[in-house]
Amino acid sequence: MGERIPLGYLVPLRILCGLILLLEGWGKLQHGWLHGTPLLNMLDGWIEGNKTYGFFVPVVQAAHAHPKIFGTLITFGELTIGTSMLLGLVTRLGAFLGVLLLFSIAFGGGQGLAPPGNALLMGALFALFVLAPPGRVLGLDAAFRARLPRWMV
Repeated sequence: MGERIPLGYLVPLRILCGLILLLEGWGKLQHGWLHGTPLLNMLDGWIEGNKTYGFFVPVVQAAHAHPKIFGTLITFGELTIGTSMLLGLVTRLGAFLGVLLLFSIAFGGGQGLAPPGNALLMGALFALFVLAPPGRVLGLDAAFRARLPRWMV
């Protein structure tokens, strides 16, 4: 039996999280996030509403100063991580980057444990995917497991 049975239970979550990020990234790509204006508007709302957690304010200020760079990073990050999860390819690395991305959004937007906002929950799922990479079941990680370092798959 080994680890394939428990990891198999994570496959639907992996695919769902990948699909959500892929759709979010595609939406951002279609709505001008590479130009930075939508991100700047969102950051202005966070700053004016005093939503950002205190320890995360410097990151939000850096993103506010460079909206094109951060808008591009967020957009392509969501597309890349979502694709990684859907294909089950380098899921451990993709999950680690997903934790960084999603917790950054959650901390920047001041998300708590109550809705609205799912970045905190998705970040926790991606942390689980770092520990138990579900790409080893019904994913390309199974094929590349012998060729790639363990920290990637």
